[in-house]
Amino acid sequence: MGHGMRKLQFIAHHPKNHDASGNQSRMAQEYVAALLFKQLSDYGFDAEYIDHTDKQVEVSIANQPLPLCVTCQQPDQEGHLVCEISAHPDENQDWFEKINAQSLIRQLAHAVESSLKADHHFTHFEWTK
Repeated sequence: MGHGMRKLQFIAHHPKNHDASGNQSRMAQEYVAALLFKQLSDYGFDAEYIDHTDKQVEVSIANQPLPLCVTCQQPDQEGHLVCEISAHPDENQDWFEKINAQSLIRQLAHAVESSLKADHHFTHFEWTK
């Protein structure tokens, strides 16, 4: 279902980046999630909660007409992180709501990028398909 999704890849530089264990990647994801949780409200997106699974961290946004979320994971050991911005529309949406979803995803994507760019630990931002 192509209801729109944006992926932002970037590199996280940690002060202590010599520990390339799974724990390191975990800390990076937690750091990103906590940062977004705090910063996104500046852009009008109220983060409701952070959901942790083995492989990723998900920040849910509450105060919008659609449930939005930002999922962060670390696909490799090179320090790359990927944040995926997506909406969870229900299947019965009409075209107007779908357009609205695209627009919200764009706004949230901009908010995520701006929040992360304000932090000097992150570089090499690239939107991927």
